[in-house]
Formats: sequence, structure tokens, C-alpha cells
Amino acid sequence: MDISGSGKKNGSVIVMELEKKPIVIACVIICIVAGTGILFALQSHNTAAEHQLPANQTVGTPVPPIASTPQTIHPPDIPLPVTITRDEATTRVQEEYSMGYSIDHINLTDRYSGKTLYEFAMVPAESSPYEKNITVFIDAETGDLYSPLQEDAGITIEQAKLRARQAFPTWTIDRVRIHYNDGTQYIRSWEFYLYKDDKELVHGSLDADTGELSTYAIGVTRMGRPENPSITIDAAQQVADREIDERNGVIPVVLSDSRLDPLGMPGEKVAGRYVFVYHRVIQNVPCDSDGFTIVVDSVAGKVIEYRKSWSLPENAVAASSKPAITKDAAIKTVAQEAAAIYPASTSSREIVSAELRWKDFHNPDKIVPMPGSIPLAWKVQFDDETIRAQQWPNPATGWVDAQNGTLLDMYYRH
Repeated sequence: MDISGSGKKNGSVIVMELEKKPIVIACVIICIVAGTGILFALQSHNTAAEHQLPANQTVGTPVPPIASTPQTIHPPDIPLPVTITRDEATTRVQEEYSMGYSIDHINLTDRYSGKTLYEFAMVPAESSPYEKNITVFIDAETGDLYSPLQEDAGITIEQAKLRARQAFPTWTIDRVRIHYNDGTQYIRSWEFYLYKDDKELVHGSLDADTGELSTYAIGVTRMGRPENPSITIDAAQQVADREIDERNGVIPVVLSDSRLDPLGMPGEKVAGRYVFVYHRVIQNVPCDSDGFTIVVDSVAGKVIEYRKSWSLPENAVAASSKPAITKDAAIKTVAQEAAAIYPASTSSREIVSAELRWKDFHNPDKIVPMPGSIPLAWKVQFDDETIRAQQWPNPATGWVDAQNGTLLDMYYRH
């Protein structure tokens, strides 16, 4: 047998057969090469996903139930400083947004101011009054709520925490919870909550730029509370006066209203709280907005609410504090407008008060009053039998320019 000849013949047959099917062979080769490339690409992509992520990328994750052992959500090779776990951050968000929103998903990002943040995409919950989705950030190093706009505040969040503690120097405080209000809905401020042994002692707000205390409120327990006040309204006013002096020094204000408000639901027999309203005085005329509201517990005799508004530049008021229009003329203007609104109530309509005021209501974060732009006006308050019949009657109000007699504003609704 000719082995070499046989091999040559077989080889020729194979070559001839291959030459007959070049397209098939080409397809086979392409498939083998492409399959190898795809496998290599997949392996490379998986390796990169496991070990590399640019610092400004976010890592999305679904929201599982809070685990008994907290777990972080960032891959271990990402060099982002994280001391607060995902579960701790989730608890913090739920503490702030317990009603109205649910968490859709969470990211971890450092795109804001070099901070590492948990980014919560929040959607309105079922039966929620809210309609828009919101985004909430938690600082992954401190656990504080973070707003990108807080970088524009005059004091930092750490300074705000210190100021909140210092506002109550005799208290033992374990924890400060704080966040920035950016002024899109309310006045810019640092909102704070102070705790001891996980019990909320007080919540309030600080001026966003100065750190000055603007408001605070302390809860009152109605369980076991007596039916009648333990102190008189005069004694309570002394407490309110002292609170203003100790926190602000000598400041020009006048007491405009003092009353005992009920506490709890109507008909509930518990001692109420004394409310004192003070208005700032400029050129011997009270402002209508700037001033203080101090609430004193009628049982404990301590301040339980404090609200300060003091944003009007003194040069913003009109040059003259002497009215050219008399009180009677202002009352007549308001009465004519009221008769046009509810003519059937004319016979029962009564004037409650008529006083000179600076009409100074404005949002200091959105409006800076020009010099001389705040008018001197007569504030005329009145009611009628429909208003007096309401459970909590509030008088209607008309404003008349004290220099030219123009009706500036009117609020009169049944």
C-alpha cells in the first residue's frame, strides 16, 4: 500500500471539497471569531463593573426591607467615605418623610461639593396630597439631610448644630437633628430638633445666615393636666417679657394682644395656654408683621412657643409717621367696600378696631423693601353676625393708606 500516495489523494479531495464551499467556510470562521470577541468583551465588561466606577457615577439599587444587620450599598472597591449605612440613611429619611412619600430607589453619589451622599428618589404614596416626585439626600458621613442650596447659607450645618445647642444652655442634649430650608416655600432657615434619650425636647429654626434663634416650640402633655390655669395672665406676661429681654436685650416692642387660648379639642376640659403678641415699633408706630409671639404654659408657667420676625430695614418705612387721613375716614372707606361685598350683612356689621400700622408683610428672602416703600396705613378690623357665629371667629380686615385714603387691601369672607 502506498501510504504517501493515499495521503496525497485524500488531501486533494479535502482541498477540492473546501474549494467547492468557500462561503460556508467563511461563515464558520466569522462565527468563531465573533463568538470569541463577544466572550472576551463580556468578560472585560464584568471585570470593569466589579472593580471600576468613576467617582462621579451613581450606583443604583432597589430598596429592600431594612435588614437587622445594616449593609452599605456601594461596591467595596469604590473609594467613597461612608460611615452611615444605607439602612441608617433610610431610617433618617423615613423620620422626615413618614407621611406622603415612599422610596422608589437609592443611589450613592459624590457629585455635590465633594460629599458622599445617599440619593433617595421619592414618589408620592397612595392617598398622598403631594403630586410631584422629590429627591432627598442624606450625608453618608454624618447622617444629616443635605440640600445643595445649603452651601449658600451664611453658617454651615455644623455651626447651626452648635447654635441650636447654645440656644438652650441649661439642657442636656444627646442628639441634634437638623436640615436646611432653602426658602422655596418658606423663609430660608436651619430647622432643628433636639433630643435626650431619643425623646424630642424641642424643635425650632435658626436664621440661615446669622444663626439667630427664630422660633421654637415645646410639646405639652394633656394627659393628667388640670382644668384651670395655675398662674394668672399677668404672671405669664412677665415670663413672656423676660424671654424677649433675655434673648434680644432691650428692643422696641409693644404688647398688642394677650389671651388665654384653649388646648386640645373644643370642649376638652384642660387648662389652656397664654398667648402674647408683641409688635415692633418704628417711629412710634407698630409694624404689622415684625415682632414676637410668645406662648406661656398656664400650668407650668414656662415658655412653650417663641416666634420672632424682625427683617424690615428701618429706612424702608415711609418718611412720615403722621397720618393725613383720619381714623373715621378710613373706617368709612372700609365700610363702603364691605357693603359692596356682603350688602345683606350691613346691619350687623361692627368695627372691632382701627389702628395705625406699618403695612410691612413681606418675605425677606424674596423681597428687599426699597427705602420709604412701606406705607403707613389704617388697619380696620370688623365682623358681622355670620363671622361671630363661627366656631373660631376671625375679624375681617381692611387696609387704608393713611396719606391718600386709598383702599390698599381687603379680606372679608363668610
